[in-house]
This record gives sequence, structure tokens and C-alpha cells, in this order.
Amino acid sequence: MPSPFWKFLITALMLILACGGTAAERLEDPTAPIIPNLPALSRSSGYIFSGTVVKVERIAPRRRDAVAVMRVIFHVDTAIRGVSRGQKLVIREWAGLWQSGERYRAGERVLLFLYPPSKLGLTSPVGGAMGRFRINPGGRIVVPRGQNRPRSPRPPATGPSWGINPVSLQELARALRQVPEEQP
Repeated sequence: MPSPFWKFLITALMLILACGGTAAERLEDPTAPIIPNLPALSRSSGYIFSGTVVKVERIAPRRRDAVAVMRVIFHVDTAIRGVSRGQKLVIREWAGLWQSGERYRAGERVLLFLYPPSKLGLTSPVGGAMGRFRINPGGRIVVPRGQNRPRSPRPPATGPSWGINPVSLQELARALRQVPEEQP
């Protein structure tokens, strides 16, 4: 017959397992943002949406004093600000951004926080790469580990989600509703 100590230990372990999660997950800061700098991204954005890249094309300058631009067409899947669901949104970015790694591919799914268009009609993601997130095949926003609160103390050893924290669009929408309005 087991001693009272062993009975206590087994009961305690079963209780811990039944509650689920680890101590680190329970101690996680619930107020930590799901996306870093969300208030700044939100306040600076003219457009916030998730969408699919339909077409990308380079438009050469027509005058000597003009700049080359990239024209990107998106199908808006989820409209959050400045766009409508199902809309074909056409943006123009300075082609120089593409030389620094800012690129889109047809078929790619992204969540974007875009600046309002400039006087020249150009826009780009707010804060560069900080305003652009990949959408995974499951429809979740891919937030690289270290850029948001951890979901687990240890990433899974295998699988497509290693090193990332997928966030649902519903979680993002809820977090955006909690962002305070800009002060006058």
C-alpha cells in the first residue's frame, strides 16, 4: 500500500496535468500584445487588411523626374480599415523598396498595415517589415517568435509552425478594438 506522501504526490501530479498547460503558460502576461507595436501600427495605418496578392508589376518611370514603382493588386479577404471585403485593392510602392527585400508574390497571403497613400499615390507597410505579416495555410497570422508574447515555453520540435506564433484574425480584431483612440 502506498504511503500518504506518494498518494499526495500522485494526486498533485494528476491535478496539474488535468489543469493543462505549464506553469510558464499560466504566468504569461495576459496584457502583452499579440503583435508588437500594435497601437503605433494601427494609428499610422490608412489600410489594414488581410488579402491575397493577385498581381505584381513594375511600372517604369515615364519622365526623367519620376521614379519607378511597383503596382501590386490584392484581393481583400478580411477588411479591417480603409477597404472592403472582396475589393481589388491596387497599391503603388516605390520600386526601391524591392531592392531592400520588400517583395510580394502572386498567390501570397498577407496581413498588412499600410500607410495612407502619399501625395504621389505611393504607400508601404507601416514600419517596413513590422507592418507586414504572412498568413499561413490555416488562415492565421504568422508572428515570428520573439516579436510577440510566447504561446509556449518550448516551440514544437517539428512541423510548419516551429519558430512562429500563429494568431487568428479574430484575436487581432479584438486587440485592435482595445487600442485607444489617438489623442488630439
